[in-house]
Amino acid sequence: MSSLKPKPLTTIQKLILRFVFLYFLLYIYPYGFEYINEIDTNNFSFWKGITIGFGEIFLGWEYNKDILLNGLDSKYDFTRFLLVAVISLIGALIWVFIDSKIKKEYNNKLKILLQTILRYHIGLTLILYGLSKVFLLQFGTMDIDSLETPIGEHNGMNLVWAFMSYSKFYGITAGLIEVVGGLLLLFRRTTSLGAFLLLIAMTNVVLMDIGYDVIVKMFAIHLLIMIVVLMWDDLKQLYVFFLRNRPSTAAIYMPLFEGSKSRNIRYITKGALLLYVFVSFSLDLTERIEQQHSNHYENFTSSHDIEIFVKNGDTIPKNKINGNRWNVIRINDLSYLPETLMVLNEDNTTDRYKFTADTLTKKLHLTDLYGDDQTSHELTYKALENKVYIYQGIFKGDSLWMKTSTKTLNDYRLTRNRIRWIRDLE
Repeated sequence: MSSLKPKPLTTIQKLILRFVFLYFLLYIYPYGFEYINEIDTNNFSFWKGITIGFGEIFLGWEYNKDILLNGLDSKYDFTRFLLVAVISLIGALIWVFIDSKIKKEYNNKLKILLQTILRYHIGLTLILYGLSKVFLLQFGTMDIDSLETPIGEHNGMNLVWAFMSYSKFYGITAGLIEVVGGLLLLFRRTTSLGAFLLLIAMTNVVLMDIGYDVIVKMFAIHLLIMIVVLMWDDLKQLYVFFLRNRPSTAAIYMPLFEGSKSRNIRYITKGALLLYVFVSFSLDLTERIEQQHSNHYENFTSSHDIEIFVKNGDTIPKNKINGNRWNVIRINDLSYLPETLMVLNEDNTTDRYKFTADTLTKKLHLTDLYGDDQTSHELTYKALENKVYIYQGIFKGDSLWMKTSTKTLNDYRLTRNRIRWIRDLE
């Protein structure tokens, strides 16, 4: 993005520079501030009304104003991207026209400002996302729900999440690459190395997002384009060296302001920023780790296929689709919702409950996870031979007795077999 001896820009180059600057500035504000945990970006956004109006008038689209699905490849997202592009193009044309009148040269400063914005935005964003992978928060870990769902019932995104959650090694390594690359971007001398690391990482992410229809494709594509723009001078030097077989010089990332006073201000500002990031990210990650990984009943993780179901003295057979029969009980089936229990009914509806367990009295205490009714219901459990369990109790006024066959994580081939360096060594 910058060099020791910047060359004068043509009118087209000036237009492109201003368009890119305005586009990324408007794209980032305010939804891109995910790394500022203390603010609600919706409180700072002016986009909702004008984006919906623009889409209704020029695209003929209708929007659910209560559920815009912002950031999830929605109509609202694509409308905002188009609106941002239109505003940026008009703004760039006006900007170039004004510059032609005042004839003041500041293109290199503008490039450095754009570079600085991109360095910090990409860096902080990918540090945050990388840490969520390192601490197994983004994809979680392989769970009962993924193992019990037939592969044909997964959509592409579910498949990616199952794939990524299977290997802690792969997920943590991918996260570390993003964290290291993001940290390197925060310092000018290591920007090139960080950009190359993130170019490789985000190219892989974009390919997966497109190939598996992950619902954050445009978010990833924008980050990849930002990385390419940031390292444009590096890419040009590589082109000269590898494809034209000519000597090239390293791209230099210059500070926005030079001089000893400016340097001291930069050090203080960067130090304060890094301190804020460390404290803010630490608090946020600690809370998320507590929510997703704190599980006092990890040993209860299992899936129970209900073979015999007795309700109020009546044995209800399977395949009687009336919603009165429980078919399956899954305990801790979602890795990101520990200490919960899911009931799959005969009509394929599900109910989810929070639970606590008393291992001395062999009792489970269940309350609705999402409903307003927080009445506690009690089920007694008893383990028999061959992974057979008996559950019984009064549940929402009904007397229940169930006999189940049980599978734990170790009963699945996928979670039982791990990395083996020597395949035929028993």
